[in-house]
Amino acid sequence: MIDVFFTHFNAPLTTDTWNTYFQKLPQGIQTQIMRFKRWQDRHASLLGKILLLEGLKKYGYPPDCLKNLSYSPYNRPFLDDSIDFNISHSGEYVVCAINNEGRVGIDIERMRPLDFSEFRNYMTSEEWNMMHESPDQLEYFYELWTVKESVIKGEGKGLSIPLLDIHWEGETASVSNNLWYIRKILIDPGYSCHVASNQKIPTIRMHKIISNTRNRTTAYTKHFHCIV
Repeated sequence: MIDVFFTHFNAPLTTDTWNTYFQKLPQGIQTQIMRFKRWQDRHASLLGKILLLEGLKKYGYPPDCLKNLSYSPYNRPFLDDSIDFNISHSGEYVVCAINNEGRVGIDIERMRPLDFSEFRNYMTSEEWNMMHESPDQLEYFYELWTVKESVIKGEGKGLSIPLLDIHWEGETASVSNNLWYIRKILIDPGYSCHVASNQKIPTIRMHKIISNTRNRTTAYTKHFHCIV
């Protein structure tokens, strides 16, 4: 089972709430967050780590577990071999996927109008033609994009994997000799979001995390079978 934690923000947190969340994080992560110039990026980074903490707590990890974060040669964070996680944000949403049965990648993108021609070199001829034949070209593009990004993030090798090397077909995607299982997540009609795992995904457990007036996080959990 994969747990997906998500939250929504459209304005800066109150000073008290920001400080409460910020102090939960180790000094190194605090420094990373404060390097961002835009408040939106600082908040997205902070909230991503808070989602991760909430998720890890459900798996029995202590509140200070993020001080044990390590990084792969490709700068992908990890804790140990028993769990994998991945964070993504776009627009007003932040998402975090946690998997204790294999690797996981997640990507969310706000669907905004764009010039498709700028992305022609990132799409195969088949993908390009399918997009233009789609009744909703924008939706197809973002679905394709978030599928490929979720696989790249699951692989954990960053930009060393060209988007053209990832082949998506229905519920699976492949890169090199690796097979990834793909699931679509419905969070907001204006966003596209996909999860990728190298193990089959029978069920996804969703958790909406919100802040209350006492600067605590509250989770609303929903279990559902995967969207295909």
